[in-house]
Amino acid sequence: MPASENWFLFFPAETFTEAIERIYALTGRNPDDSRGEKRALVALRDSLALDVDLVRTNAVLGREIAKALTVDWDPALHTERNKVTLEGLNVLLAGATEARQRGSLRRLRDAAPAELAGPAWAAFQPARSKIEAVTRIAALTRAPKEWLGPGAKEHKSVLTNLADRALPDVAMNRSSKTKLAASLATEFGVPWTDKCESTGETISLTGLNMILAGAERHLGFLGSEVVDALAAPEDEGDALAAALLAKLPSRWDGKLAVKWLADRGLRGANDNEWQGFYGEERAKVVLAGAFTPPDRPRRVRYGNTAFDYALNFVWDIKVHTETQVFGDRVAGGKTDTLLNDERAIRACIDEQGLGFLIVNGAAEMDESGEFVAWHRQFKAGRGGPPAAPSNSGTSRTRKAAFTTLHVESFWVPNSEALDAAILRGALKVKPIGRQAPRALGGEGAARADKFVMRMREARKSIRVARYDW
Repeated sequence: MPASENWFLFFPAETFTEAIERIYALTGRNPDDSRGEKRALVALRDSLALDVDLVRTNAVLGREIAKALTVDWDPALHTERNKVTLEGLNVLLAGATEARQRGSLRRLRDAAPAELAGPAWAAFQPARSKIEAVTRIAALTRAPKEWLGPGAKEHKSVLTNLADRALPDVAMNRSSKTKLAASLATEFGVPWTDKCESTGETISLTGLNMILAGAERHLGFLGSEVVDALAAPEDEGDALAAALLAKLPSRWDGKLAVKWLADRGLRGANDNEWQGFYGEERAKVVLAGAFTPPDRPRRVRYGNTAFDYALNFVWDIKVHTETQVFGDRVAGGKTDTLLNDERAIRACIDEQGLGFLIVNGAAEMDESGEFVAWHRQFKAGRGGPPAAPSNSGTSRTRKAAFTTLHVESFWVPNSEALDAAILRGALKVKPIGRQAPRALGGEGAARADKFVMRMREARKSIRVARYDW
């Protein structure tokens, strides 16, 4: 492991998926969900300018990257056959994190238009996604916050607001979104090519990055990053919620979600409340691909609890069943959302504040029992343990699918605000019952108290953004 005064800032990834996402984010390369660790290792190779052939095994590639990062590499611990283990990925991630802080790991520019490759644009930091691009464009002139419409399509307002505020006295062609974008490009002195537009009167990510680069140079902000645009937690919470609205699937089929978790070695594939694990993991994938992270990561682990995501601020992601659908009948869901360990939440809020991203939806209930039968067979086929008996002796109706309704962000800045939220009834501490027993008649292990969010009260006092599907 590398030695550094900043070493304490590094927190190991808990899963392969998390390690790969963080390597993508660190190098600036856009994620590729279909290629596992290989492309992440290639991103590190390219960021370090190493001459290692792509046909070499992941184990060889990992060894050469470790050598370049000057981190200890033990093949017995860090590789298994021709693959890199999770411990090995964490060694590389740790070394790359320190290298990035030293400035010896260059950030790749996958999203940068080829026309902006010259030295005049060397400082430009391309947006990784459309939501990052429109967020940064709006922030340049302190325009109203932006989000993406259906199909992740940008609104024309991001361009009209930029034109009105940055070039108020310049006449431009506003007859359509693409014509206005081309006019802005001309005024900012950046190229506008066929790659800047997509079908259906849509601006591509290349086009938005072109406008962003030109506007930053015109306004004297070239070299800015998304963390500069999201200096307030309210702004960051709004942008994160908008990113989830744009990219999170709107309907989660239970069988496909369970298989998705299992294929990636993630927690929750065997859990009855699969939708919570699936929603959190898919949300992390969306956010990892949406925003360029800061060079110095925030602390996200407190004790045994690791919060889900951080840019300038730390956020935890939860899924809330707002309604339950039984065929043609709709029933109310829970009014509270279970959060995380009480001690971890208090410690994080006391140190740096903490936000919550809540995905609310309607659960389609498994009245026929077909899903639960499939799920038990699926778990048995993976060599999982038999279903544990419940503490109550009865089995609840499972969720066969989940449809998203809206996403909300909440923010608690400090311990005083936490105390106030508790007094208002927005948050409360809930004793958690024991785990399910290992055998019928036994007693499950004790669990620590957790916070719960009382949704109605929280929406009145600590909510900072909401977007509806």
